[in-house]
Amino acid sequence: MIKQLLENERAIVSRTSLLLKRGRLAVAGVAVVMAAAGCGADEPSDSGAETVLIGAAISTSGPSAFAGVPVRQGIELAVDQANAEGVLGPDTEIELEVVDVAADPAAAIAAYRQFEADGAAGVLCCTLGSEAGALQPVMAQSVTPGVVTVSILEDLAEPPHLFRPFEVPSEPGGIYDEFLDAVAEAGFKTAVMVVNDDNDAMVQDARVYEEGLERNGIEVLETINAGTAETSFTGVATTITAQDPDIVVASTIGSSTASLARSLRERGFDRPVVSNVGADSAAAYEASAHMMEGTVFPTPFHAEHPVNEAGAEFVVEYEEAFGASPDMFAAQGYTAAQTLITAISQGEGTDPESVGEALANLTELESVYGTLTFEDGQAEVAETARHLVWGADGEVELWEPADP
Repeated sequence: MIKQLLENERAIVSRTSLLLKRGRLAVAGVAVVMAAAGCGADEPSDSGAETVLIGAAISTSGPSAFAGVPVRQGIELAVDQANAEGVLGPDTEIELEVVDVAADPAAAIAAYRQFEADGAAGVLCCTLGSEAGALQPVMAQSVTPGVVTVSILEDLAEPPHLFRPFEVPSEPGGIYDEFLDAVAEAGFKTAVMVVNDDNDAMVQDARVYEEGLERNGIEVLETINAGTAETSFTGVATTITAQDPDIVVASTIGSSTASLARSLRERGFDRPVVSNVGADSAAAYEASAHMMEGTVFPTPFHAEHPVNEAGAEFVVEYEEAFGASPDMFAAQGYTAAQTLITAISQGEGTDPESVGEALANLTELESVYGTLTFEDGQAEVAETARHLVWGADGEVELWEPADP
């Protein structure tokens, strides 16, 4: 039944064995519709080593591919490094299986159930809030723990079932509140908001943005709703230019922000687009036809502005492996995988129940964001997020309120 559901949803499984080979990704396997039940926890690999299976149910196609593809690459790098360093011992390898759930909650559930049946030590999940919302109650009834890669949906963490190793930017006093206070220092008076109203996380963020604008005396002239699958923002941009606001505030996923920015620039709107962490995407910039210049956003990680040595080293390793700089989503995949691998290495065993307990006992982790501290499965980071702006020719620069 699970196999049939995945076939119906056209979820693509890429079973990837990341072998013990320092410095390069050693990839064995091909993309198939559904991987045969393979190595589970502590089963031998072709090389004779014991293997521990990690599953990844993420969206690498469709509107969220801009996030899912670098997330997958970040995960692959973390697994490759762990195998190269022998983190689980000289005779044990991590086997990674990635399922493209294509932003479909049903496919995400089916993939999780398959990983559960295959004996995975844990599952990396939740590119979008819709996937996270569907998976959370399912995971709560299972012993196979999950680690969130991207979703910022509120109240997701639930030890020993589900963990999130990055800060939720919409938390009171968090990344978004600090960012909006900085935006207000530039003296803007009016704004039009654009919201992906079919995405729970974007609706959640929109409330924070609206409150932040009101707190700082910036009048919201109009709020315009647009779906995540919308590709033409011509009508939206026409409405905005007629309103003539000082700024456009986009509580949208990266692909929507790209389309919105392009439509605005094509209509001569040259004022700032104030967006969220989703704007930190080279793929989104390319999708905008290089018209995201002037788009301002906060981010906990950027390759050109790392906050610590771990972040700088990650940039070098990622560029060597993939020939491009990592974005925030790559950092999220990398950190999620690191978190799960740390728990596997520290647990009483590699079975999912032991790994869930080890995740629940994890209190601190050095990451590319800085030092993470965990409370009830949710990470917090002391370091302040970067405020950045897309410049000409795809350059990303530090943004100051006096220079929007």
